[in-house]
Amino acid sequence: MKLLIDAGNSAVKLMLATEQSELSAVGLQEVPWSHVEEVLVSAVAESSALTQVLALAAAQGKQVHYARVSGHWQQLKCAYENPNTLGIDRWLAVIAGYSENPQGETVIVDAGTALTIDVVNSEHQHLGGYILPGLDLTEHSIVSRAQKVFSVDGLRRHISPGRSTPSAVKNGALLSALGAVEYVLSHYCHGDQAQLYITGGDGLALHNHLKASVYRPHFVFEGLLKWRIGAQTV
Repeated sequence: MKLLIDAGNSAVKLMLATEQSELSAVGLQEVPWSHVEEVLVSAVAESSALTQVLALAAAQGKQVHYARVSGHWQQLKCAYENPNTLGIDRWLAVIAGYSENPQGETVIVDAGTALTIDVVNSEHQHLGGYILPGLDLTEHSIVSRAQKVFSVDGLRRHISPGRSTPSAVKNGALLSALGAVEYVLSHYCHGDQAQLYITGGDGLALHNHLKASVYRPHFVFEGLLKWRIGAQTV
């Protein structure tokens, strides 16, 4: 069994992976340390929560492996000239998407604090990607800079035109994200095997409006596990 850690910009999430690569969420106090063989970490940010988990892992004598971005993973080639400047969460999601669709064009969307869109072509080449404000960040940027624009907590997002200022802000944030994804799809996905994968906290909101998409809420964790398996076979 492996303990997987995703230390993002907003939270630290833990999952357990069985020998069959089945994933299950777990709280810090619920980790069965005696069954954990190793700890895998995807960290885009340091935090006291991550430090606490790693301290417990060290106290249990567990080996910790930090995922790193490299110029290639198996046949997949990274677009960045300096791979170290690519966020590890993006790279792991790209690995997961490529692993699911290695022969086709693949778009991977991670809808979190930021909205990231990455593209892999059918020649195993990561083409790079885009980083946009996430849905909440888009709303906040408008509300904080426009004096007469305001939001309402708990208001649901819809794709239809808003009939109040708060709904227009929320719906506009969703529309802008969907428009960005659809633009990328129309320009980079033309083959029969093209596939769109969506993950992240706001991923389901986008998935519900993109009929051809596949929603994978734990894609970074899936990529982290595949990264480790790939590293062991090199």
